[in-house]
Amino acid sequence: MTGRLGLEGRVALVTGGTSGIGKACVARLRDEGMTVAFTGRSSERGRAVADATGASFVQCDHRDRDASDRAVERALELGNGRLDVLVANAGILFQGPVEGTPEAVFRELLEVNLTALFRVSRACFEPMRDQGGGSMVHIASDAGIRAVHEIAAYSVTKAGVIAASELFGAEGAPHGIRSNAVCPGDIVPGVQATPTGHDDHAEDPAGWVLPPSGRFGTGEDVAALVAWLGSDESVHMTGATLRIDGGTGAAMRVLTRA
Repeated sequence: MTGRLGLEGRVALVTGGTSGIGKACVARLRDEGMTVAFTGRSSERGRAVADATGASFVQCDHRDRDASDRAVERALELGNGRLDVLVANAGILFQGPVEGTPEAVFRELLEVNLTALFRVSRACFEPMRDQGGGSMVHIASDAGIRAVHEIAAYSVTKAGVIAASELFGAEGAPHGIRSNAVCPGDIVPGVQATPTGHDDHAEDPAGWVLPPSGRFGTGEDVAALVAWLGSDESVHMTGATLRIDGGTGAAMRVLTRA
């Protein structure tokens, strides 16, 4: 345990922690010396991450309110009633434009990516308030800042995540609760969960354009930012939307204005 950010002994809950960004967040927070509970739908993947990191796995589909509440309760149990950091990462992807997105799929993405995130954040709000503070990190997407027509429903839900994170930041600030949205660009591996299950090729980088930085982002890049947001190093930051995309967003703005 390296403890670079002063997080030793604190407690975190990471939703969707069995692959991609969530898995990287579990590993990084454990490296920082935190006690970590994490969720996922796959017991096999969950056990593998738990064995590799020493974190506590809670099998959970966050569409199930009771299961989601149990995950929060497990984190509080590990922390003897304390929960310092929530990383709300669980989400699914559907590739398709507006006309190619069935309403049932759209509703499912809303339920998983936004409603479930709002639910788990609200469940964490009370214990964080009662203990005098905490940090919520909501994993959104650059597609929530600038809509991407090939992933229309995903873009809509991630825009909602950004708004929800701002609201939790505004309401939580008087209680010492911080809330920030992280918006990754193209990440390898990225979102691997779909409405029909887990797909290792859900986000296939073939055909992607490299960002100005010259490489795609990694889960570890995002996890480093998440750890900083969970620490006292970012104590005055709340209600912010942080893009982590290797300069893609900036380059698009420059091109648009030229």
